[in-house]
Amino acid sequence: MNVNRRNIRNFIVLLCLLSSVNLVYAQEYQLSAKFDKDTIIVGEHNGVHIEAKLSKHLQLLFPEYKDTLSSQVEVLLDSETKITEGDNFRIYNKNILVTSFDTGRNVIAGIHFMVVENADTNYYITDSISTFVKPYVLLDTIPVDTIYSNRAGFVVYGKDGFKKEIEKYIPDSIKQSLSSDSLLIVKEAMKEQLTQLFSSELTQHTGLYNQEEILKIAESSTQKMFIVDKGGIVEDFIVAGSVDTVFVQEYQQVQQNQALFTLYRIKDINDELYNTPFNWAEFWYYFKIYLAKYWWALVLLLLVIGAIVYFFKFYKKDIKPTFFKIKPQLPAHIIALEKLENIHKQKIWAKGQVKEYHVQLTDVVREYIENRFGIYAVEMTSSEILEAFVNLVSEVDFMKLRQILEIADAVKFAKYQALQNENDLSLRNSFEFVESTKEIIEENSKEIKAEAEIEILREETEQTLSKAKDTQKDETNG
Repeated sequence: MNVNRRNIRNFIVLLCLLSSVNLVYAQEYQLSAKFDKDTIIVGEHNGVHIEAKLSKHLQLLFPEYKDTLSSQVEVLLDSETKITEGDNFRIYNKNILVTSFDTGRNVIAGIHFMVVENADTNYYITDSISTFVKPYVLLDTIPVDTIYSNRAGFVVYGKDGFKKEIEKYIPDSIKQSLSSDSLLIVKEAMKEQLTQLFSSELTQHTGLYNQEEILKIAESSTQKMFIVDKGGIVEDFIVAGSVDTVFVQEYQQVQQNQALFTLYRIKDINDELYNTPFNWAEFWYYFKIYLAKYWWALVLLLLVIGAIVYFFKFYKKDIKPTFFKIKPQLPAHIIALEKLENIHKQKIWAKGQVKEYHVQLTDVVREYIENRFGIYAVEMTSSEILEAFVNLVSEVDFMKLRQILEIADAVKFAKYQALQNENDLSLRNSFEFVESTKEIIEENSKEIKAEAEIEILREETEQTLSKAKDTQKDETNG
């Protein structure tokens, strides 16, 4: 047990030491790389800006950027490094002019460089950077350039230093377990083996033995096409990417003036070419960038939506809305009594239509309740209606309403065979419920209306008399 505790303590101390070392190095250098443009159209020039800030006792060495920064990004021009001196540090700035002919998201896994301190060399890499390449809308396919071979020989493509193969063959578990120096040694050893295999294969197919020429092909971009013979490289071309049609395969023997590939001439870059249609790939590219920066806003939005859904689905689910309708011009009880009288005259229950009879009765009562009390009873159940009327009407009227609704529910849903006296009772209770709960406004309304008419007539009479007096005075004076 004591041994285990001692091992754990030693392990924690080691982690602290490693963290402190990393912190010291983090303070001694700052590295960054970014594209000048986050979106370009295919073939357009773009810039990669690299900046490094190091302590003066450290020296930064950039590698030589030859043809590509990745399988998708081609190097057009590698500018000189500018160094700015500070008090205790140096700032290195480097711009690389690049382009791409592969549409979609183009990624550079990171910019590699070396930091030298005294006699020690450490290898570092920046964070990955990306840009989005949009396709042209307009392609000028006439005229078309078809590239022909000027010399006979064999077709060979560049291997880009076997970067893809090396990344593919080294498992992630090995990459994570090795230090950067050890991983670099493993990659160099694999590169050497792959170069030897390529040299043997190339010699077998083409008869080329010149190791310097073979190494040049191995280090060139995969978009570079070479024509070789036993003496070496006789011609080379750049196959521009997705806009090309290639007619030959690797190690194929070609003759002089044989067609190699066709290059479509693209119109000059202008403002019109930037009006490319917005597609899903471009949307997801910008969405991921936005999500990385403003993930908290998305979380907040989801929480707000979740709170709204919870409020309406759970908190308010037991609260029943109350609907009100504008009362009709005729009083509610007049309409109800007329309909009940029609039901009484038809006597459809005597014809065996008992269910339809009670449906008609309850429909009239529900409509009356809606127009009289402002309760949307048409869409409510019988129990909900009775619950609303517990303290709204007298106990006698409540019992009449209860009898009407309960006998109707029994007939409609329980297939109850109502007796003749029960049918008569429902109709009588319907009449009495409407009569006893009707709104008494007729007499008051008539009195108010009469008073208003009298007032209007009085004003009109006074105005008429006033005009007559004025006329009489005018005649007298005249």
